[in-house]
Amino acid sequence: MTTTLELPASARAMDRARLAYRRTMYEVRHPENHKQAVRFLCVGASGYAINFVSFWILLHAAGLDYKLAFCGAFAIASTNNFFWNRHWTFKAHHDHYGRQAVRFFVISAVVALFAYLILIGLVAATNMWKVPADAIAWIVVTPISFLVQKLWSFKA
Repeated sequence: MTTTLELPASARAMDRARLAYRRTMYEVRHPENHKQAVRFLCVGASGYAINFVSFWILLHAAGLDYKLAFCGAFAIASTNNFFWNRHWTFKAHHDHYGRQAVRFFVISAVVALFAYLILIGLVAATNMWKVPADAIAWIVVTPISFLVQKLWSFKA
């Protein structure tokens, strides 16, 4: 009969933390991740341009409230971003299209919620113009979006 030595919970937690740190450092240094980040920013820039134009059209031409215009522009731009991130940024054809779409849009919705709160806060607190406030909100949340989309949505 052999016995195994069981590590205390704190030691197991430290091991998991060390492994997570090592993986993060590897990911930061790995050149392919830098290329993916650049591609993600390119897709994001095209998505932002689509978001910006959609937001402006929905706000001014359609006469929607800026909160509704934000939601509409988000939906249009996210669809563009999903397609290009799946096919070009992460080349993630290994998983089912539908599962990736669900994960992508869930994360995008959470990120959009943060951007929305920043937008509302900037408009309410500083009386900033709505279009520049929208731009600032998306710039703030983009790095978070990249990390989560990479590690969960596309598992690249």
